[in-house]
Amino acid sequence: MNKVYFAGPILAMLLFTGVYITAQSGVKERHAAAELAARTEREAKIKADNEARRKAVEDALKAQEIRKKEREEREARETREKEERQLAIEARDKSYREQDRLARQVDRLKKEIETEKAAIAKINDAAAIVKAEETFLKEFVEKARGNVKALETLINQIAAAETARAAAAAAAANAAKKTS
Repeated sequence: MNKVYFAGPILAMLLFTGVYITAQSGVKERHAAAELAARTEREAKIKADNEARRKAVEDALKAQEIRKKEREEREARETREKEERQLAIEARDKSYREQDRLARQVDRLKKEIETEKAAIAKINDAAAIVKAEETFLKEFVEKARGNVKALETLINQIAAAETARAAAAAAAANAAKKTS
């Protein structure tokens, strides 16, 4: 019986070793397979994460480019609008200055027109006075000529009367001389 006590545990030990080695080889293989699967899964996840990051970076760069282009377009549009507004303001100010200048010129010309109208009225008044004087002088000259003719006629009559009186006085003196 001594051999049975010794053979039973050895047999159990051999059986245990066989089961253990079989189990261990299966465990190592399963553990290696699980580790391989986990590593493959991690690598796939890392690869997917890297791919997602790369895609996210590309998308972010594209979005950044789009935003940059939009910002540049917006800034260009705002700059253009600002310049157009500035040009419109300058044109408006210029038109106001031109309008003021023309209004002052119109006022100045109106004053000049009034001055010229007054000068024309004075000239017309002076012309009327000159015309009246001319008419007066023509009438005066006609009257003076008439007076000259009347005076000449009168002087001739007086001269004739004096000649006749002198002749009568000479004839009377001659007659007195003759009668004396």
